[in-house]
Amino acid sequence: MGDGDEVLHRSGRAARGAVTKVEESSALDGPAVLVRAVARAVLRPRALSDVLRGVPAGHAAHPPLTDVPIGLWVSASTLDLLAPVAGRRAADRLVGLGVLAAAPTALTGLADWGTSERSDPAVRRVGVVHGVANLAALACYTTSWVLRRRGRRAAGVLAGLAGGTFLGVGGYLGGHLALVRGAPHDDPLGRTVARVATGVRRTPSHEPTAETFEGVPMDAAKRTTTDHAEIRTWVEAQGGRPALVPPLGRHEPPVPAVIFPSGPSGHGAVPATWGEWFDAFDRGGLAFVRPAQLTDAPPFFELAQA
Repeated sequence: MGDGDEVLHRSGRAARGAVTKVEESSALDGPAVLVRAVARAVLRPRALSDVLRGVPAGHAAHPPLTDVPIGLWVSASTLDLLAPVAGRRAADRLVGLGVLAAAPTALTGLADWGTSERSDPAVRRVGVVHGVANLAALACYTTSWVLRRRGRRAAGVLAGLAGGTFLGVGGYLGGHLALVRGAPHDDPLGRTVARVATGVRRTPSHEPTAETFEGVPMDAAKRTTTDHAEIRTWVEAQGGRPALVPPLGRHEPPVPAVIFPSGPSGHGAVPATWGEWFDAFDRGGLAFVRPAQLTDAPPFFELAQA
């Protein structure tokens, strides 16, 4: 192995080691809570969520969009270095266009992170650092544009080059998320989990669907709650026991289910402890929806996005 190959090998090993430390750093779970709140607010409108996740195109929107600001900013820095006089006006415009393109790119990234981070702590943590690096790059390029507009071109060029450093870090982490962690993952629960009773099944497309139960009376009044004690009390009052439907993939969380005297609420459901049940419930960001009163019918409940 030549000296150049050895340097590349060591650099790659060091980079992978650094990312592994990020994946294992539980200290990042705290900041992730704040990002999760923002992601939940952004993803709440179904139509907007679908667009940001690339549903109409049938492909995640974030990866191709990242090429736009990256291409604009790298092109600007190239002109700054190779054509500092003749290319200055074009470089300035490219920096500004990159700043404008960064907003939709960031939103699509937030949407992808929001549908993957609960099922994979590594995605949660690396995604937070990835986002911070990209925000730092955006701050540098925004500063660069402002400085250029004020005639402080040399300082603006340096700010852009600093932004390129952060952009490289963010791009490396983004590649790790996509190629190593397989993000964005399909959200196994979707925006609303289908009603579950004694026949929930999961199709090969990984989408949860429910069997139909015609003629089962259910009170129109429903109660929605995330309170653990209330959920457990109601389930046990119906003779139910906690269970989980195993995940279809290693990046998916198990689906909370209940084993009633009349049968399990999910195909393949296996008994679980209440601690395990509520862990899956909280990780999925779910709410428990039940009828306010039951008639003489099997107990029904729904799981919906909180």
